[in-house]
Amino acid sequence: MLKYSQLQGVCKLEGNRLGRPYHRLPGMFISKFDILESRLSHYFLRKHRSNVSLKKIACTMDVKNKRADVLASPVGNLAFDIDRPLLLTILNNFYGLDAHFDENSKTDRPPTKTEARLRNRLALDICQMLFNEETLGLPLTVKADNSHILTQWAYQIAFTLNEDKQSSFYILLDNAHTDFILNALRKKEKPQVDEGAATRKSKQKAIMTQIINTLPLSLDVKVAEINMNVADLTLIKAGDILPISLADKFPVAIGQSALFSALIVEDSDKLLLSDITENISEKSYE
Repeated sequence: MLKYSQLQGVCKLEGNRLGRPYHRLPGMFISKFDILESRLSHYFLRKHRSNVSLKKIACTMDVKNKRADVLASPVGNLAFDIDRPLLLTILNNFYGLDAHFDENSKTDRPPTKTEARLRNRLALDICQMLFNEETLGLPLTVKADNSHILTQWAYQIAFTLNEDKQSSFYILLDNAHTDFILNALRKKEKPQVDEGAATRKSKQKAIMTQIINTLPLSLDVKVAEINMNVADLTLIKAGDILPISLADKFPVAIGQSALFSALIVEDSDKLLLSDITENISEKSYE
């Protein structure tokens, strides 16, 4: 329970989003921070002669934006927006103009066609750079879409390039793109978990098989048997000969468990088991 004064910064989660890991979406972008920083710095330096670097990535849910450039992909719609001071800085760096301009006087003027063209180019270039297999592992074909007017977005990712204020550009995602990213995260992690469990199970099975196959066992061979009473047993003396009858085959067992029957043969002063016959218990059937 929170007071109204404590609700600032708390995101309201709609009912249709319950059970979905929306909190994990920012982690995907933040985990790729080094890759994004390298690619963005190289892009702005090579294409627009601007020496900028990525400083921070922040994510916000449920954002309203009426001025973003709407783009389309096979999944749905996304959008691109950029702070105008940053846009003018990139524009001035490209044309070699003085970077120390009056921000208030510049930003109060209506956007020029050159600014609009630069915004469109940045929108396509940056989105195509981000949404591919090498950067985020999300291959998407992005193109401009002037037929849709969208103001409400499920997620906004802010990329801050400098320490100054108003030096960020924004990628806005609709519900379809948000679900697409979450499903991609789920699919990437599930095979890894299953593969890891299957690999561990296979290794454990191989180890158990090796242990069982190399387990030492002692086989007991029952060679002879004679029945005597206690009185006869007390009369036995050294040198006496006991009458023993040998069976056709001798039972072989491990402990009390009978395995098979075999003959005992002699070869090169060694006794060997030969002509092994498996023990088959006789069962009566009605």
